[in-house]
Amino acid sequence: MPVRIILYSIVLFLASFQNAEADHEKIALQYPPDGTVVEYNIAEISLKVPAGSADAIKVYVNDNEDPLTIISDLEYKCFSVPLKLGVNKINIIALKGDYQVFNTIIKVFRRSDIVGAYINPPAGFKKDSFHMNEWPQCSKCHIMSPTEYDKKPLNPSTFKDLDKKALLSVTSTCYTCHNKITSSTYVHGPAAVWSCLSCHDPKSAPKYSVKKPDTELCFSCHTDQKNEWSGKKYTHGPVTLGKCTICHSPHASENPFNLVKPAWNLCVNCHAEKATGTHVLGGSMFTEGHPTHNRPDPVRIGKELTCASCHNPHASNYPHLWAFEVETIFELCQKCHKKKMN
Repeated sequence: MPVRIILYSIVLFLASFQNAEADHEKIALQYPPDGTVVEYNIAEISLKVPAGSADAIKVYVNDNEDPLTIISDLEYKCFSVPLKLGVNKINIIALKGDYQVFNTIIKVFRRSDIVGAYINPPAGFKKDSFHMNEWPQCSKCHIMSPTEYDKKPLNPSTFKDLDKKALLSVTSTCYTCHNKITSSTYVHGPAAVWSCLSCHDPKSAPKYSVKKPDTELCFSCHTDQKNEWSGKKYTHGPVTLGKCTICHSPHASENPFNLVKPAWNLCVNCHAEKATGTHVLGGSMFTEGHPTHNRPDPVRIGKELTCASCHNPHASNYPHLWAFEVETIFELCQKCHKKKMN
């Protein structure tokens, strides 16, 4: 009798172990693949979590001690995590009670055109064009192809009292997955109203890619800038190359004009030799030089002094892209130092 009880207990233990293993195998990372390259500051993640296989999901980004915690109440959990420049380690852990039933680590590289160390991804990393593949599991919750409403969608933030299901049926099909992309202080016009097809072409390859160079697309709306800059003698490098998104985020930013960084920080990414902040008059009899930031702008009241206080960041008729269309450095100085000059 005792032998039979022991054997029965062993069988129950093995069965429970196998069930736990089965649950473990059912949980799976759907997206993104390990070694993916992304352009922006968030990564979209999709995880398959069958009913009953886990109670909670914890996501650690770059070993942050404060994880993103997600309640496992749907078969597919889709969420976003913030990214820093370079390689990001994302550790996803699923818990069932006090037990860890799933643990995976993926690495995602966030590239940047303005920081040399992050222009080219490490070996083994590559872009993944999500919309070029068929994802039948996603279609259970998401509309995977553009609809008539994508041509002129409702802005979800304007209709907060509208039933969620009703809202999603008449707004951009992109919104349900990419809603975090506009959660910044300054949002680009088309992105603010989720008119994604204004820039992204569903018939392109890769799907939803945009025209290059950027000016081919940007100038279709920013006609005043096109007309103004095209007649100038000198243009800033990114403008010459037609790469607007080197400096401006096409979706949203925490900086005015959708700059990817505050103006001074952005400029010294490329013009590192000016990062001392005193490049004007440096080495002359004015030993302290001239500040280039951390001071109020005397002309643009209420704004901070930056490189753009003296240089036009896009185009000018005069050397060094002097602002105010001045012809000499002396005229430029007079814009702020009128009294001293007189």
